[in-house]
Amino acid sequence: MDLVFTENLVKEYVTDLFARLTSPYLIYHNLTHTENVVIHAKEITRYYQLGERAAFIVNVAAWFHDTGHLVAEMNIHEEAGVHIMESFLERENINDELIALIAECIMATKYPTNPKKLMEGIICDADTYHFGTKYFETTDDQVRKEMELRMHTQFPHWYENTLQLLKEHRFFTSYCRSQLAAGKEQNIHYLEEKIKSR
Repeated sequence: MDLVFTENLVKEYVTDLFARLTSPYLIYHNLTHTENVVIHAKEITRYYQLGERAAFIVNVAAWFHDTGHLVAEMNIHEEAGVHIMESFLERENINDELIALIAECIMATKYPTNPKKLMEGIICDADTYHFGTKYFETTDDQVRKEMELRMHTQFPHWYENTLQLLKEHRFFTSYCRSQLAAGKEQNIHYLEEKIKSR
């Protein structure tokens, strides 16, 4: 089984899915976010020097983790993403054990996250990597706009809720804790200032 070839097929398939099925309200949960999660997943797996098989599991999970947003409601998008992944990889004759491990990684991103293995922790951290970067200010606004469009409501306490989320959030890998903790603190400060200045 050529894992590199299969991962390239996954990339093409998911990219095409987003091109065909994306909705105007997916301002944040779109192909750009997925590509960023893949980049960060690869960065973290390189740090831990995971073998080809483990890296494949994490990377494929990263590609599929939000595909469920294209076909399902928010609260079941992980399950829908697992179904899309299983259907595709079964057609590619990927063995059941690998598919099950990829499914576990996707499901580990369901909030509240509670990963059991390093691979699951990596995908969770790749998904929330932006919490510790300067891009958070942009992504937080994108998530807010998407939620408003999807739920047809306003969120007057958005910054307070996001502040609570950041304070409760934790990175599961030591790599992300060391790389992103300071950035996350800056984003907490940014939100506190936003709330004060209203």
